[in-house]
Amino acid sequence: MALTCLSLFTACNKDDSQDEELPLRMNQFIQNCLSTFYFWNDQMPNLSPESVNDPNKYFKQLLFKDDKWSLITDDVDGLMAELAGTNETYGYELAGGQFKDSKQCFAIVLYTYPGSPARKFLDRGDAITQINWKNITEDDFPEFDKPGTITLGIAKVQGNTIGPVERIVTLESKVMDSDPVLVSQFFEKGAHKIGYLMYTSFTSNFNSSLEKTFNEFKAKGITDLILDLRYNHGGDDQAAAFLCSAIAPKDKAVKGALLSKERWNTACQQVFENDPQYDELLNRYFIDVNCNLDLPSKKVYILTSHETASASEYTIASLKAFMDVTLVGTRTYGKYFTMYSFAPQYEENGKIVQDKELANWLIFPVCSRFTNINGYPDFSNGLEPDVYVEDDPFNGIGLGWQNEPLLAKAIALISGENPMPMKAQNDIIARGKNTASSFIMLPKTLNDIKDNRVIYMKQ
Repeated sequence: MALTCLSLFTACNKDDSQDEELPLRMNQFIQNCLSTFYFWNDQMPNLSPESVNDPNKYFKQLLFKDDKWSLITDDVDGLMAELAGTNETYGYELAGGQFKDSKQCFAIVLYTYPGSPARKFLDRGDAITQINWKNITEDDFPEFDKPGTITLGIAKVQGNTIGPVERIVTLESKVMDSDPVLVSQFFEKGAHKIGYLMYTSFTSNFNSSLEKTFNEFKAKGITDLILDLRYNHGGDDQAAAFLCSAIAPKDKAVKGALLSKERWNTACQQVFENDPQYDELLNRYFIDVNCNLDLPSKKVYILTSHETASASEYTIASLKAFMDVTLVGTRTYGKYFTMYSFAPQYEENGKIVQDKELANWLIFPVCSRFTNINGYPDFSNGLEPDVYVEDDPFNGIGLGWQNEPLLAKAIALISGENPMPMKAQNDIIARGKNTASSFIMLPKTLNDIKDNRVIYMKQ
């Protein structure tokens, strides 16, 4: 459903005078849009568009205090490239940490993309303690994503400590595709044929990669699927519908069958419920795919962490209504809201016109809350795992390796084998709780454009 059908409610009159400031016009659009579609529109402060001259600040000041996700950008091209999975990048995903009793920080490599500058020099588990020849503080973390050239100091990880810099690497960013199908593996354990997929973001431009991988799994006759969403912050709804349609039992994943539901603010909900043209804003449906796995077990094992958010949680919740979903890992992030994109526009001679002078702006307010067809989840906390296993990127074990702790546990649940010695698992849990480490891990906020993807995007 294109958002033009909603635009009639959000357009504002354009002042024909040439002296009207663009920030004010953008603020007027923001106020009109949020007052109509924002999920917490009844919690917005009474703040006039004239009161703040910066649209970024005005947008943020209108948001509900608990809203950590609504976004605004004045760089449409950069964001669209990011959402499409093609942008200038070093090709790594990092987590941040800080040394105890110090302001000095570090970054740990979670994974790198094939063909990326980072893949040539970095591995999972590498600790970065210097950037551009200086020690890292929290203020330096944005430097890791700035295109150009960076020099990194790589230190040695020794148990629960990080040592001095051992080597220096220099990376030059490049424009590349970041295919979210990062790793796929096949394992045979007795009568079980297991497919493993590490999926890093819901990006519908790469649905063909999902189709290729699932058809390869089907050709090998997999009986069980392990879906790794531990670092997946979400993405667009088309990719989520595709993934659910490929995994859910074939007799359930019928094109046009109800997949999930959306709940809007009171006024929007009433309008949408009374007009059939808005059905797809209230209900999501299975789509036709050529790669449904038709798993004989009707079970899926999903690997999770606190980084598992948004469309990842949507996928987990939606599938729970149709099959047995076992979560292995730690509690998910807890973002059950859908963000919609709105481009500035105005009404001219009875028609809605895109505002070309504000064409570099987009806003992404939270507009609805999703549940599966049974109303799950109905709480704000993250989804609890069925089997608790702490993620441990410091051990350097690659994603997709059979002895990687989360994957090993999932394989063990399927096959009945013991996944790892108890001492090794206890060491991981201890490190995760920071009981003996010389450092602590910093939480991800998931509130910037890079890390907080949208579910519903108008192309």
